[in-house]
Amino acid sequence: MTETPPDGSYVAALWEHPQLCVALFGVQYLTEEGRRLYEDSGIGDEIDPSLQGAEGLLHSRGLMTEEGPVVMLYWRSYADLDRYARLLPHGRWWKWLVSHSDQGLGFYHEIYQVKAAEAVFEPGAKPVGPAAFSSLLPAQGEGRSKERMRRFSEEAEVAE
Repeated sequence: MTETPPDGSYVAALWEHPQLCVALFGVQYLTEEGRRLYEDSGIGDEIDPSLQGAEGLLHSRGLMTEEGPVVMLYWRSYADLDRYARLLPHGRWWKWLVSHSDQGLGFYHEIYQVKAAEAVFEPGAKPVGPAAFSSLLPAQGEGRSKERMRRFSEEAEVAE
């Protein structure tokens, strides 16, 4: 959905997604052997194709940290994430990671059910994250964060 951002500062209209769920899945390379083991597993190459067309997935973004790769996923709701997590190949990956977690690598996930949020982009910033799946609106003046957060919270309450 990425649209051309307005001139100047802009915001992603996150209130359009009142049940937003954000998930991070990361692998930690504890040793070079762990890195090789994970790379040889093929999981990294399977992630993007498995997400194509996943119901409720709004956006995914691959990141690299000093520890290893992280995928950041924005879901329409926790129910959508949960449904995806119960499908293959996700279940196979989980079993592989658990069975290899003592072999030079670690893994983790973080899941957040968002109750209030905002995403503000300053002039020149390219749309990333929420700006890739939300309407983009000009940021109107300074000090509007509380108002945007309240709007998101109100929409989330209505959606429950």
